[in-house]
Amino acid sequence: MGKALQIRVSAVTWNEDLLEKFWPDLTELAFSVPIKHEKRGVLEMVRALDEGLRFMGWPEARKTAIGDDIRKAAALGKAIENALADWRPRRANILSDELENVLDRMESAIVAC
Repeated sequence: MGKALQIRVSAVTWNEDLLEKFWPDLTELAFSVPIKHEKRGVLEMVRALDEGLRFMGWPEARKTAIGDDIRKAAALGKAIENALADWRPRRANILSDELENVLDRMESAIVAC
């Protein structure tokens, strides 16, 4: 890092509208959790789902259908952040693909319940 120039490696959702396109039901569920939503990105959605699973009174059928995947998604989100902190963007990219696959699976499961 230079005196004035800082180099960062980060994960961002480049188009927040894509969440509603790819995961409309998860997006609606996540952003109905009453926490401060500064952004509406993928990692923010995962954090909101994790908070919702832990603190909201969701029906047992919903918890059964997507609870394990929410916990997996939260772990993957943290793993992405850790990989980036360790300057391992290739690893973070692999993990982001895994995270999106989990979100796809959850979207299918939530529609079915």
